[in-house]
Amino acid sequence: YSNKILENNCHAELVSASQNLGNPNGYNPHPSPLPRRGNMFAFTLAEVLITLVIIGVIAAITVPTLINKANNQEYVSKLKKAYSTLAQATNQIIAKEGPVITWTTSTDNIYNLYKKKLINAKECGQNSGCMEQGYKYLRGNYEETSWDSNTSHRKFILTDGTQIMLGGSELYDFSPDCSNNTFESNSCQSFFVDINGKSKPNTFGKDMFIFVLKKNGLYPAGCNTGICDKTQNGFACACKVLREGAINY
Repeated sequence: YSNKILENNCHAELVSASQNLGNPNGYNPHPSPLPRRGNMFAFTLAEVLITLVIIGVIAAITVPTLINKANNQEYVSKLKKAYSTLAQATNQIIAKEGPVITWTTSTDNIYNLYKKKLINAKECGQNSGCMEQGYKYLRGNYEETSWDSNTSHRKFILTDGTQIMLGGSELYDFSPDCSNNTFESNSCQSFFVDINGKSKPNTFGKDMFIFVLKKNGLYPAGCNTGICDKTQNGFACACKVLREGAINY
């Protein structure tokens, strides 16, 4: 029985050696293929290109909307700051000079009172250099293109870059008896405020707004008169934006 076992073992070794003849390391040059582990897929070039096109279209639609929304929120914040700054200065002048009607004798007098209360980076008075030349209506077409060079206006720039212009001799800008109704009922003086200075878009209702000085203080234009939407000039938008805390047009 022992001899039979030994014979079988020797036979197994001879078979193994014959199979590995010429390959001492026991490497089989023709291994059986590895078993597959599920289905394996890859994207074709066409599929990749189509995916990139879809991503590009979505970005082209959404990115401008997101940028516009961010810009509008920035405009709202700057408008609130500008109005707060001018309203505080107005209250200080009233406390010192008395009722508004007593010191609205001329645009020059109003200009001189405000520039004493505000921290200005630049004072231009009648000269150019403190405003942009042209501003667009909200509906798209241009207002006059000589704002900065118009010597009837009084202009200055605050330290944060806000550009402020007091309307001059034009009937719709100044009324010594506070009886003007163009931008707001019973107003004495108009303030044109470019909240982001020299930056674009230089458009009423976006970065250019109007405040009016009345007998009892400073108010945003459009609270009692005018319509603010994209079919209008944008003169009456300051009140709407401050009330809603957003540019919803």
